[in-house]
Amino acid sequence: MDRVDKLMEQAESENVDAVMIINFENSSKASSFYFSGFTGSFSILILHRDFRKLITDPRYTEQAKKETNFEIVEYREGDVFDFLKGILDELPLKKLGIEESRVSLHVYNQLREKLGVEFVAVDKYITLLRMSKDEEEIRRIREAVKLAEEAFRQTLEILKPGMKEKEVAAYLEYRMKILGAESAAFETIVASGWRSALPHGRASDKKIEKNEPIVFDFGARLNGYSSDITRMVCIGEPSDDFKEIHSIVSEAQDRALEKARAGITGKELDNVARDFISSKGYGPMFGHSLGHGLGIEVHEAPRVSTRNEEKLPENSVVTIEPGIYLEGRFGVRIEEDVVLRKEGREILTSLPREIITV
Repeated sequence: MDRVDKLMEQAESENVDAVMIINFENSSKASSFYFSGFTGSFSILILHRDFRKLITDPRYTEQAKKETNFEIVEYREGDVFDFLKGILDELPLKKLGIEESRVSLHVYNQLREKLGVEFVAVDKYITLLRMSKDEEEIRRIREAVKLAEEAFRQTLEILKPGMKEKEVAAYLEYRMKILGAESAAFETIVASGWRSALPHGRASDKKIEKNEPIVFDFGARLNGYSSDITRMVCIGEPSDDFKEIHSIVSEAQDRALEKARAGITGKELDNVARDFISSKGYGPMFGHSLGHGLGIEVHEAPRVSTRNEEKLPENSVVTIEPGIYLEGRFGVRIEEDVVLRKEGREILTSLPREIITV
């Protein structure tokens, strides 16, 4: 049973006749890629027990033929919603499944006006499918990790005082592309000195100085899947304060990794690291969740968070990234990419977790 069959089996429990997945305007192409393999920026999937259609325009027709085994329907002109109505009118359709969270209000209103069917949100079924990765998906994430790590190593070779954070981030992304990445998985973070205390501080024009902490948060997108890694670097000798905070964050991560496995809740796993950091007096300085799901999107379900009381599923891939941020001074975050197995965890990242000095 493939992904579409699994989705339809779940959707049919709510008497859904077909599922439509939209990839245009402000919607995400993640689910379109997940079910069809299509990587273009315009598609509408019509999923049914008896057929699978992919609607796209002439820009992508030949690409779609190479990337998917779906029936390709070419949309050329006129109102796209009228075109869609013409296709769906061929079906005995009463209930249509949609990704409610990924459809804009404008698109929803157009669909409701044109189609005249009952809509059923199927987000929960898609989320459950995408959380548990198959071995091919895990292989792709593993390769995205390896590529990003190699690009990081090459970046360390040119790192020196006086370089702007933006220069370093741009070089790292350049090396990822040279090594074969489709793109960076997200905007690379290189934040030095006091800016390392900004959890998502964008690379700036600040010049990197000797002996100050530098946070590198980076990832590659390869074959449709993402990696997400964070390491701490210092040009020269790290201060005692930096080393002390780094050791606390590292110990918190070790404790979480020891407990990480399928079946633990997101809240339980988050609390392992959070309780340790709090015991050292830095609880308020750890202001984000311990981690998040990783796959086609760099942030996806499941959440490794105190707000998630659901069990983390087998073969989900998550990040484990505790941090401590001392405003105006520096911050420390270390991030690993991990597969949750029944018997424990498989760590995909391999870079040293100690402070990397150059």
